[in-house]
Amino acid sequence: MEQNKNVYEKGSKEKNNDKIKNKNLVIALVGQPNCGKSTIFNAVAGFKVSTGNFAGTTITFTETKVQFETTNFTLIDLPGTYSISSVDEAEKVTRNYLLSKKVDLIINVVDTSVLSRSLELTIQLLEMNIPMIVAFNMIDEANRKGIKINFDLFFKLTGLISAPVTAVKGEGVDHLFHEALSLILSNSNSMNSSKKFIPTPPLYDLDVENCLKSIIEKYPEKLRSHFQSDVRFVAIRLLEMDDEFESVARSLAPDFANWVVERRRKLAKDHNWTEAEVFSSHRHANVLNLYEKIATHLPAAEKNIEMRDRLDRIIMNPLGGLLTIILSFLIMFYLAFNLGDLIAGLLQGPFEKLSNWTISSYNVGIIQNILIGLIQGIEAGAGIVLPYLFPLLLLLGIFEDTGLLPRIAFMVDGLLHRFGLHGKAIIPMILGYGCSVPAIMATRNLESSRDRFIARLTVPFISCSARTVVILGLAGKYLGPWWAASIYFGNVLISLLVSLFLTRIMKDVSSYGIIMEVPPLRAPHLSIALKKVWIRLREFLALGWPVVIVSSVLLSILSLYEIDGRINTLLSPLTVNILQLPVAVGMTMFLGIFRKELALIMLAAALGTSNISSVMSKEQIFVFTVFTVLYIPCIASLAVLWKEGGWKTTLYSALLNLVVAIVIAGSLAWIFKLINVF
Repeated sequence: MEQNKNVYEKGSKEKNNDKIKNKNLVIALVGQPNCGKSTIFNAVAGFKVSTGNFAGTTITFTETKVQFETTNFTLIDLPGTYSISSVDEAEKVTRNYLLSKKVDLIINVVDTSVLSRSLELTIQLLEMNIPMIVAFNMIDEANRKGIKINFDLFFKLTGLISAPVTAVKGEGVDHLFHEALSLILSNSNSMNSSKKFIPTPPLYDLDVENCLKSIIEKYPEKLRSHFQSDVRFVAIRLLEMDDEFESVARSLAPDFANWVVERRRKLAKDHNWTEAEVFSSHRHANVLNLYEKIATHLPAAEKNIEMRDRLDRIIMNPLGGLLTIILSFLIMFYLAFNLGDLIAGLLQGPFEKLSNWTISSYNVGIIQNILIGLIQGIEAGAGIVLPYLFPLLLLLGIFEDTGLLPRIAFMVDGLLHRFGLHGKAIIPMILGYGCSVPAIMATRNLESSRDRFIARLTVPFISCSARTVVILGLAGKYLGPWWAASIYFGNVLISLLVSLFLTRIMKDVSSYGIIMEVPPLRAPHLSIALKKVWIRLREFLALGWPVVIVSSVLLSILSLYEIDGRINTLLSPLTVNILQLPVAVGMTMFLGIFRKELALIMLAAALGTSNISSVMSKEQIFVFTVFTVLYIPCIASLAVLWKEGGWKTTLYSALLNLVVAIVIAGSLAWIFKLINVF
């Protein structure tokens, strides 16, 4: 009989394994910002990553297909969230996705070194009654602090299976996903299993529990069919004054919703609470009580923590922070541009040979021009953008892993707010020095639509690597490094003033101060940084580079049919009358809309000489450089702006850049005409 039972259990397990294999399993990583959630994702994803937007929003997610222990599943990295109750757009998206019934299992990633704070979200997720496992990440950091966790007691008190992980080293990741798939298998198995998800929800004050019980007893069928969520969770949402849940309740069951509001007010009044405190204070007390039971504090294992604390105090000091920011930027730009020059120099030779071979081998006009345009488009990405973008993104990834980038954002928040920018806008602004495409995409991380709009219109003013080529190739070569540097500093000032102007015309919407997690200083891990670089680079490879290649081919065809002369005549009121430049530079400015560096590449051809200073004065070179740096963003940037903010944002950006460029460069041209500067 026992033997038959074992055979039945084995057969049942195999059937359930087959069901799991045939189902599109979804496992979601959920956690507070800087808990190491994305590090776990990157450790599993490798290079098989896709990104997208949640329906109806600009909030992004990353996902990857994973095969682990013969089981296929989709792993999705949801936006970081501090609370299920948050009003932040990205955090609401995380909650709504979890409530959509698309997730088979939650992996709640917590920072074990600050566990008392991390458990706040864990308790809220537990109340959702969705199968969940807890990844105790940064366990090495906790051990160095002398924090020891009793995982068996944690399971006994919460019903949650846990797995210690050090994601940056890859330690415990295999065990984590083994436990996760075992839990999914156990839940799908009709036989009893010790690993079934049977959570132990936290209990609150007796009056609160009685109130929840009465709400559950009167819970309307209309809400049950609408939410399709655990009834206790919905009752907690209503008592916790969740606007979305309360709005639905008022529309479907208004009498019930009004009754819940009265119960909530009475409960708050009887205990001398505010309505918002009915749950927040009790949950916080439950979290601290749970933490005190499962965590033991021992003497710190390393004195190195004290050294890091001292270093952190220096960095977060106003004077030390300023020096850190300046030094970090100098190191980043020095290495990025010098390494970029080295890579670009290595690639330039093969592309020149390929271009010369194409010219000599294909004499048919249209075919020759298409091939040359194709080669130039590939060369622009491989020889100009990628050589500067890759080292810049790599250094940014290292700065992010060490915890330096969040500190920079925190420290410059006050300065940026004076110009109407949020502190987090420093990240897309820094990315803008590499390429505007990923920089515009990075504005998604800003919480409010107002901050995203201002950042998207400000970022295109930043000197990307293509504009840097123009600055160094013209101002640097013919005017000297200090004049080139003045364009850089002036460019930063203009960007800030543009942001200030946009803030003044958007007075009806306020910008909030920065509240962000500042993680501890850590040693960077090159493998993790490289995976972050790939995730960011692939967006340029998939969107920006193809646009550049297609544009280059179109430009080459335009040149074949001598349309450039007509364009020069059409633009002469701007080039000759306002900017005081030769009429021949009109076509080069037109080309700059497609690729900024083309304004420099085609200038010699337009003027008929490689010695630009023999045709243009130093004043004209300076004006031309300033205008090229400031006017309409390249077509790849416009495409991303359209994707991120819609056609109106794209139109506003193009017009704003053009007006600012005409005003600044035109004013300089007439000042130079009146005053002999050089």
